[in-house]
Amino acid sequence: MDTDAAGVTLTEEELRDLRNLFVKFDSDGNGELDVDEMKLLIDQLKIVATTDDLKIMYDVLDEDGSGTIDCAEMMNSIDSFLREVYSSKELIESFAQLCSCVVENDGGLESGDEIITAKDLANAMNLAGVYMTEEEVCSLLEEVDESGDGTIDFNEFRNTLLML
Repeated sequence: MDTDAAGVTLTEEELRDLRNLFVKFDSDGNGELDVDEMKLLIDQLKIVATTDDLKIMYDVLDEDGSGTIDCAEMMNSIDSFLREVYSSKELIESFAQLCSCVVENDGGLESGDEIITAKDLANAMNLAGVYMTEEEVCSLLEEVDESGDGTIDFNEFRNTLLML
């Protein structure tokens, strides 16, 4: 994912992946996701959502109020979400909350050389109300840990969040 002055922009590969994801869950092939198809998509992405959460997500994505979500609505919503939520400063602040590692530099925030350990990850998940076994925490850490060093650095954290 590249960033520009306006925020985050999706690469061609990411746009293609999103279109393919949309098509995969558009089970009736009508070019729109209904509530049931959206629920399958949310479940596949392993997003824990109540029925109320799903309704809120669906209403936000359904920009034209048609009762269904077309591919352009999904892409616009994801792009807007990324632009609003995942600015560099917010990513650094989120990372810092997980590992208590933020460096103040010339009035701005900058990621340090700090890392998120399995213990940091387990604590964060517990605080979020998600209780995981040690094996589940290690498995999640391995998925995010691109370098294979057993920890999550800022770039691995950022890359993972921007892929969601």
